[in-house]
Amino acid sequence: MNQFNDLFIQTYWWLSLLGGIHCLGVGLYVHYIYQSTTRSHSLLAGIFLLIGCYFLTGLLTPETTPIPIHLTLTLFIPIYFLLMPMLYLYCKSSLTGQDYQPLLIKHFGFAIIVALVTSSTVLFHIGIDPKASSNTIGTLDKLSSINLLAMILPILLMLQTVGYFWAIYRLLSHYRPQYLAKRQLNLQVIRFRWLSVLTIGILINWVLRIILVYLPFYLGDSVSLLTQGVTRLTLLLTVYIFALYGIQQVTRTAYLRGGLNASDKTTAPHKTLNTNSLLNDEEMSYLQDLMVDDEHDTSDNVTETKDHSKK
Repeated sequence: MNQFNDLFIQTYWWLSLLGGIHCLGVGLYVHYIYQSTTRSHSLLAGIFLLIGCYFLTGLLTPETTPIPIHLTLTLFIPIYFLLMPMLYLYCKSSLTGQDYQPLLIKHFGFAIIVALVTSSTVLFHIGIDPKASSNTIGTLDKLSSINLLAMILPILLMLQTVGYFWAIYRLLSHYRPQYLAKRQLNLQVIRFRWLSVLTIGILINWVLRIILVYLPFYLGDSVSLLTQGVTRLTLLLTVYIFALYGIQQVTRTAYLRGGLNASDKTTAPHKTLNTNSLLNDEEMSYLQDLMVDDEHDTSDNVTETKDHSKK
């Protein structure tokens, strides 16, 4: 039995390391290598970096942290308050284009306040027992006596998540008829489908984490390493699905842009001919008639002046 537990702990450790490295790699690639006409790719990179940070917290153990493990995990919670605002801003900027200038303090101000309160609480030991051993923390009653903040922050995080998911749902519902009215595949439809897949994937993982981790925790049961491993494995599989689907959509986007560029090049000579020929056939014939009449008039005037000179 002990060998099985050791094997599972090692599997959980490697799963956290693998997920963290992959998400950090995707985030760095999107931010520094991937080229986009909008600033939304920076927000997408931030989303993957936050997911990578969540994976790397699985590497923390009481032996590797300089402070008690419950304080370390509490200090990481304010970082998660950045995920849903980034997802909302990414969807908004992708759908509205380059002219969208969000008020960042409106979306990230709550995360900043939570970070300041958390750091001050841990620093001054307000409602926190820094000498408590992490091995004794398994249920809600034990945690409430040594770290009250770790009970409040997950509730606030779930409330923020519900609010932003509702805002994203309204946003996608507003643009859905506009982008999917024509069933022909274009760049806007590809972008809308990608946003829908990204939102649904993150929503599924949040619901799974609430059911397996948060609900048992608040009901007084101990949170096992197995449930945490299931949530991390599901999230890692979701990241792989995001990567495969994103590659597919990038391929389709490149194909459509290549077709649009080719059509622009073929229609360019016709456009130059049309701009050069500003008059149609009737207007050209009318102009020629006027020129002929002017020539006749000038010739008659010349003959009359010659006759007067002879006289």
